[in-house]
Amino acid sequence: MRRREVSAKELAKIVSLRQNNFSWLTIEKETGVPRRIAQRAYRDYERTQVGDEFKAARQIVATEELRNHLASLKKLALVLVRHFDIPSPSRQLPIARDFRKSLLEQDIVGEYGAYGLPDLRRDTYWYPVKVRYRQNEMLLKSLQEHTDQKLNLSKWENAYDTCRSHQVKFLEELDQILPIVVNLDSKLAEAIAGKKEKIIRQLLNGLIYLLWEGILVGKVELEELVTLIKVRSRGDGSTEVVFGNLAGGAIVPGDVGTQAKKACIGVIKNLLAQREKIIDPLLEDVKTMKRVNDDLAKILNPLTLVPDILHSKCDLCPC
Repeated sequence: MRRREVSAKELAKIVSLRQNNFSWLTIEKETGVPRRIAQRAYRDYERTQVGDEFKAARQIVATEELRNHLASLKKLALVLVRHFDIPSPSRQLPIARDFRKSLLEQDIVGEYGAYGLPDLRRDTYWYPVKVRYRQNEMLLKSLQEHTDQKLNLSKWENAYDTCRSHQVKFLEELDQILPIVVNLDSKLAEAIAGKKEKIIRQLLNGLIYLLWEGILVGKVELEELVTLIKVRSRGDGSTEVVFGNLAGGAIVPGDVGTQAKKACIGVIKNLLAQREKIIDPLLEDVKTMKRVNDDLAKILNPLTLVPDILHSKCDLCPC
C-alpha cells in the first residue's frame, strides 16, 4: 500500500495547530490527515528544524573561531616583524634559539582569549609559560602553513647568530682597548681614578652607540665620527663627553674633558685600523639582516598575509 504523503500546505497547517497545543484528534479533523501520518510528518519537520538550527549554530561558532584564529595569526605576525630586527650590541645578547624561545613564551595573543583557555596565572608560573610557548609554536607553524612555508625563520636566525658573534668580537675589542688608551694619558687616568670603572663604562657605551649607528647606515669614517664627539661644560665644574644623539654621555672632571675625547678618538682609530677584522664583517651582517628582515616583513604584511590565510587551510583552522 502506497504511503500517504503530506503536502506542504497540509504540513504548514499541522505545524501551526500543533504548536498552538491542539490535540492530534482535532488536527486530524481539521486537516483530513490521519493522526499517525500527521504525527510522523510533524516529527520529521522537528528533526529538520533541529538539524538546520544546529548547522546554523555551528556556522556561527566556526565563523567566530576563524575570526579569533585570524586575529591571533595577525598578532603573532606583528610581534615577529617588530622583534625580528637587527640586534644592537649587548654583552647579554642571547643566541637566536634562546631569543626565539623567550619571544614565544610571551603572552602574545593576550589574556589567552583567542585560545579559550582558563586564567592559569594563578597557578605556578612555569605552567602557563609552557602553555604559551607550545601554543605560540603551534601558531607559528600555522603561519608557515598559510604562507606555503615561505616564512622560513632559519635564515633570520643564521643571520642573527652571525651578527651576534661579530658583535661579541667588537665589544671584546672595545673592552680591551679603551682602558689601555685611558691609562696612556696619566693626567686623565689620575683625574678619574676615583670613578674609573663608572667613567670607563660610560665612555664604552658612548663609543658603542656611535660606532653602531655608523655601521647601521653603512658609513664608519674617522672624520665624521670625530665630529660627533663633543665636550660640554656642566654647571657643577664637571664636563660631559657627548656622543652624537645618545641621551647620556660620560661625566668627567672639568679639566680632562678634552683628554677623554682624545682617548675615544684613539680607540676609534685603533678599531678602524682593524676594519677588515672588526668593522667590515658587521657592515656585511647589517646588509644581510636588512635583506632578511625585508623578506619577512613582506610575507607578514597584513595586505598579503590576510588573503593567504583566507585562501588556505592549516591544522588549526576551525573550518
